[in-house]
Amino acid sequence: MSCFPYPQHTDVESIRVPLIAQTQYSITGQPNFLDLFKRVLDAKTQKINAAESDAQESARLSLSHSMASGIQSWLFFGIASEALGRNIRHEEFASADPGGPHLYIDLRMPEWYWRELKARWDELNDSLTAAEFEAKRAQLKKIYKSAQNLVILMDFLADGLGDDKLTEILLSMHMLLYLVAFVLDSNTLKVTQTTISSASTKLLKRRMLKNGWCEKRLNFLAASPMSYPSFYFLSSLKPPRINAEDHSSCSSQRCLVTSRLSGPLHRTGECLCEDVFVPVDRVNTIVAAGGIPLVRITRSPLNKIELEVVPYTPSSRFIAISHVWADQQFGSAQNCLPKCQVGYLEEVLSNLPTSMDHWGLREWVANWQSSRPGEIAPPSSVYEYFWLDSFCIPQAVEHTDLRSKAIGSMNPIYAAASHTIVFDKGLQAVDAGRRPASLAHGGRPTYYSPQDENLLDVVACIYASNWMGRAWTLQEGILSGHIVFTLHGSLAYLKLLWPHYDDGFGGFWEHLVNRIPEDIRRSARDLLPRRRKSKTTVSRRLQDESEPFRELVRHELLTYMKKSLNVEEYKDYARTSTDRAARFVKAHSLLQSRTTTQAEDVPLILMNMSCMNANAISQSKTIDARMKQLFYGLESLPTELLFSDCARLGTCTMDAWIPQEITPEKFEGKHTLKLGSSGFTFETRKGAQALKFYQLPPHRSDRFLLLLPDQKDAKGLRYNVEALRRSKDRQPSAPTSEWYIVVDNKPPERGARFVAHRTVGNKYFLHFDCPLRLTEIDDDSKSPSDAQQDRKHEYVAASLDGEFIIERSYEPQDLAISRPQNPEQYSDRLIVIGHIICSTINLGQRYLIRAIWGDENSMSTLFYIFYGLYIFKQREWVEKALNAFVHRAWMATYQADWDPNGPWKWFWKLSNWEPPIRFSTLTKWLCSFGFFLHFETNGWSGVAVVTLYWLPLFPSQELVIMYVIAMFTKIVLSL
Repeated sequence: MSCFPYPQHTDVESIRVPLIAQTQYSITGQPNFLDLFKRVLDAKTQKINAAESDAQESARLSLSHSMASGIQSWLFFGIASEALGRNIRHEEFASADPGGPHLYIDLRMPEWYWRELKARWDELNDSLTAAEFEAKRAQLKKIYKSAQNLVILMDFLADGLGDDKLTEILLSMHMLLYLVAFVLDSNTLKVTQTTISSASTKLLKRRMLKNGWCEKRLNFLAASPMSYPSFYFLSSLKPPRINAEDHSSCSSQRCLVTSRLSGPLHRTGECLCEDVFVPVDRVNTIVAAGGIPLVRITRSPLNKIELEVVPYTPSSRFIAISHVWADQQFGSAQNCLPKCQVGYLEEVLSNLPTSMDHWGLREWVANWQSSRPGEIAPPSSVYEYFWLDSFCIPQAVEHTDLRSKAIGSMNPIYAAASHTIVFDKGLQAVDAGRRPASLAHGGRPTYYSPQDENLLDVVACIYASNWMGRAWTLQEGILSGHIVFTLHGSLAYLKLLWPHYDDGFGGFWEHLVNRIPEDIRRSARDLLPRRRKSKTTVSRRLQDESEPFRELVRHELLTYMKKSLNVEEYKDYARTSTDRAARFVKAHSLLQSRTTTQAEDVPLILMNMSCMNANAISQSKTIDARMKQLFYGLESLPTELLFSDCARLGTCTMDAWIPQEITPEKFEGKHTLKLGSSGFTFETRKGAQALKFYQLPPHRSDRFLLLLPDQKDAKGLRYNVEALRRSKDRQPSAPTSEWYIVVDNKPPERGARFVAHRTVGNKYFLHFDCPLRLTEIDDDSKSPSDAQQDRKHEYVAASLDGEFIIERSYEPQDLAISRPQNPEQYSDRLIVIGHIICSTINLGQRYLIRAIWGDENSMSTLFYIFYGLYIFKQREWVEKALNAFVHRAWMATYQADWDPNGPWKWFWKLSNWEPPIRFSTLTKWLCSFGFFLHFETNGWSGVAVVTLYWLPLFPSQELVIMYVIAMFTKIVLSL
């Protein structure tokens, strides 16, 4: 049995760390046992340095082996022993290698160690006073932090040694430290996460490439580092694929497995059914009118499958279909699909349970009258209409304009859909069992979800799927409010991929208790009789189950996946260029690990995700024109784009700096390019060090020596400089003007070179040439050959001060659109507006009642019953009218001819207005204040109103916490 989880259905063997420890560790009682480890390592190093000169290579290998043995002897078993409070023999951790006589340690860690470790600290927590227990824990924390720092340092040094045994031992240290950190204090101790430059991470990346992962997909590590147990689980999983794909030649910059837009296949190889065509003329008419076509599958009297097309209306409930074209299921360039594929799609849609958000009185009454309360009735085929690109986007060559217009409308399609169903052949083959749909657990329907014990494998398979690696599906996933993944026999709702007890009262109580500061909890336990002290210091979900960290790994992977689909930056409006720049940076980061068949689609995706009018550039055919419009429309850009090694629009010309592709890059946000009247200027965030510019003499060398002035060293700093130029870049003639370079700060390992176009006073107008890579030269370690190197390509840089401007080529088009990404983001304003409208109508009605009948108190009880029902329906009518109005206004922004200063100008000014304190924050404060005020004054009707107002806007868990705090306060005040 092991501590850390492993994929259930995989043929990838677990990593077996060789047991090469030679010295038995003994607990010394010293506050920092690592001093002993350092002394032992120094002694071994001195012994190796004394070796004869003709055995340098064997000495190097012996050094690596000695380091590995010392780390395992004194660091691995030392940490394990100190945390457990007893000396651990090597054989206790070891297992016999089935393929040989050697012993090894399973990287998943033996479960007995976790049980004994947890039991020991539970016992200390129960038997010691708060001060004694804290002293024990502080001592182990000190050992933990020093060991963690040493392991991180050794992990970087091991990258240059190339010894997998040493790397595996360091990886086992990361796994062991994770266990110790969780016992000590998982909330405050920082667990080591993956870094792309460490040997342990690179070892697991090589393992993933061997298992069929694409190297470009692994770029997600730069944007989303994770703990080693989670990354190890992913590395042990082969991506779920049906078709064989060879990614061995792919690089971190591009995937070479291109997905041609091939036609769909039949469900089985023997099937020869006919194609089902959509009424193309009807689709073209709706798209030409600016609408969105929706499709419904119908049956003729002769049971023949037919497709009906209708335009989208604000009251439409439909399903958006997201699929991978390479699977050849629903991708078609002829607006048709085989009959068997249409039948399969009909079966899936008809079996989709009705969302509780769409339950009417009939569904609730049927649930109450059910013989088994809490069980959801069978699917009711409420989602008859759907949107599928193969049917709803004109595919014919003669309708290219309509095709571009339909593609430009994909934003509102996925945002307005009731659900987005994902079809990925690899995921459709994943059999994770199925739980019956019910409302039994906290009122949360399970919707035929996978079984609890398979949720981790499901989350990991989704994370590794081809759907998560495509560029268009990123936009579809972010815009969708409800994503459903089709599995073999079950449906995986993204928002419901957690075990059924996560929303139970016990989980909430644990969450509430953990929010109390630990010092207060310890003091409260000390006041209790010793025999009644709680023994629970670790989550109760880790006590009585195998693989105790399965749920923690699942939670981490699910969190990362949801962050890449429900992105925080997309929850609010993009009102300013800074907001749009933040969205662009996030979209660029997420797209670094995704691919697309059509390169010219990348700027469209970036514009849609940056809240810009992509319809305005959809007519541009080339990627160069689209990229130019994108970067000019953003107005604010990260300066790191100049340093990236990627294909660009040219060299030594205007706009030559604009990238043609997305490459791995991490944006720090310290420096930005701001578009002004003359061009792009360099700006620095407050508190950050400004970028340094230098002047060079005219030259055309792509490799040269550079001497940079340095304030600390009068001699300056010397660098080997390489110009990163693509082979297809046109080489211009040698410039007659000066060169300028900008160098990144701390350390100056990269930069960019410009040619001076003109100078006006202290303003320097530049044209981009290429990015640079700088390597510092250490004079003390120069070889004789370096000293004799020809210095004709050595240049001395001179510091420059002034304003540096990258010239622009044309007046940019205003593509900014200030609107929410999803119409649901209007909900806070709509509730307030609806409440105001209903209150105004009620005042008018009560005035009429008094005017007609005189005394309203004399009316009968029956009248008030009917009047109450009327008021209830009246509120529903107002809400529906407001939603329809907002949908119409929101959809209008996606028209190519939309003008923000047109007929809807007043509406957008009102909806985009934000008070000094954000509207949602202000609303939350007012709700909280009103809740506690009514609760303490026994105004239960007011409490009910605030509760009903809170639920659709804010997290329900926060409301439960408010109830607990209010009741506790009321009890204390009554004493």
